[in-house]
Amino acid sequence: MSEEVRAFFDSVSEKWDGWSKDDLSIIRKLFQPIQIQKGDLVLDVACGTGVVTGLLHELSQAPVTGIDISPKMIDVAKRKYQGQEGIDFLSGDFLQFEGGRFDVIVIYNAYPHFLEPEQLCSALKKHLNPGGKFAIIHSLSREKLRSHHGPLGPRISRDLEAPEAEFQHFAKSFDLIAAYEDDDCYYLISKLS
Repeated sequence: MSEEVRAFFDSVSEKWDGWSKDDLSIIRKLFQPIQIQKGDLVLDVACGTGVVTGLLHELSQAPVTGIDISPKMIDVAKRKYQGQEGIDFLSGDFLQFEGGRFDVIVIYNAYPHFLEPEQLCSALKKHLNPGGKFAIIHSLSREKLRSHHGPLGPRISRDLEAPEAEFQHFAKSFDLIAAYEDDDCYYLISKLS
């Protein structure tokens, strides 16, 4: 990810939760196809302020790690979850991450900010356990994402293709589990081959 992405999210970190209109009951439904199991080790990539990190911990009932390129977003997340066991936050670029392996990696409402999907594919392979899954989930349609992210420019965000087309960035190393989009959501779920 670029310095521009980091700087942008640092600049909006303290306002982010006020802007966020995420409904956890809707997100819970979006996460059902991932089939997170009790005991799964989960990594919340581009976790921001931890919008879904607590839900991931609830679903897995195991330690969850959130990582974000924006140190200021991580500062907000750490304040929100202060004292909560089983949730850890790291500041850093997932593409350069040197941490361990996970059973599930989730990228919620952040995938367009990964400007080079092939690099993301390499990082996912490196950090998933054998048979591990990754999920790209958006609580907006592609059209709404395009409208929402358009003003940010190509150094911060990119337009998404249909989920099946986006999967081609990952097809050499992953098997497709689910690819779906409608007027309210977008998701791509894959399993390490």
